[in-house]
Amino acid sequence: MSYAGTIEDSYQLGTYVGSNGIGEEFRIITRMLEEIIDEDLQSATKGRYQGLHESLFETYEECLEVNWDGCNAKPIALDAYLEARSLIASFPLSLPLPEVVPEPTGEIAFEWYKDKHHVFVISVSGNNIITYAGLFGKMSKTRGTEYYTDSLPSIIIENIQRLF
Repeated sequence: MSYAGTIEDSYQLGTYVGSNGIGEEFRIITRMLEEIIDEDLQSATKGRYQGLHESLFETYEECLEVNWDGCNAKPIALDAYLEARSLIASFPLSLPLPEVVPEPTGEIAFEWYKDKHHVFVISVSGNNIITYAGLFGKMSKTRGTEYYTDSLPSIIIENIQRLF
């Protein structure tokens, strides 16, 4: 049964209480709006990250062989690629999109670049560890590692926000 049918049935049953947020109709309409917003958000998120996913896949394909850079770089492993895909899904919508950068160590990096003195990079290799480094002006820098499960660690988000 559609929501419209449910609402019509509710009116016929006389259960409408008004626009004060009480009653079955209010709950039905609230659920409908939540579903619409969720669908819109998922579509926007998918569209927003589609180019990043495409760039990631192209990078992965280009770096599957040993020496892909002509300087004995290690190939990017499937685990690194899959972890990078998962990482993209955890990027908050409020953050600008990074560039995908293959690392000669076989890792996949994401780089947020403002200028040569304002850069933040995170790298994954498929082992649930995020390695990061950042420059925030000529005198301020950071680096470290964080465990990754299914959400981007807050320290990573905070460092990206420092750039913008």
